[in-house]
Amino acid sequence: MIRTIISIVVALGLILGLTFYELNYVQTTFDQLHKALEALYEKSESATASYEDGVAVQAIWEDKREHLHVWMPHTVLQEIDYQLNETLGFLYLQDYANALPKVSLLLGITESVPISYDFRLGNVF
Repeated sequence: MIRTIISIVVALGLILGLTFYELNYVQTTFDQLHKALEALYEKSESATASYEDGVAVQAIWEDKREHLHVWMPHTVLQEIDYQLNETLGFLYLQDYANALPKVSLLLGITESVPISYDFRLGNVF
């Protein structure tokens, strides 16, 4: 009986620990990406962004994406990949008018995805 209760408490502790680690990791990762995208948006808005700026953001994303596969569905990761690759194409052509909506969309994704992983009543039930 005692071992069963201890096992339940340990399992609950592990679940809660992993949950809070996941929430923190996802939030921190998307905060870092959001900051990089904000800088890219400002440069694109002033028409000073270069292709290398986009590649730097993509490098940040690729580094973080490898670890996010554990916590997130692949469709979210693929959407970010797709939009980021299109943004890079527009930056390569120096087409800032079309790059801005893509970066803006990525900014929206980096704001909304972590919210869907928050520990809220609506997300739990």
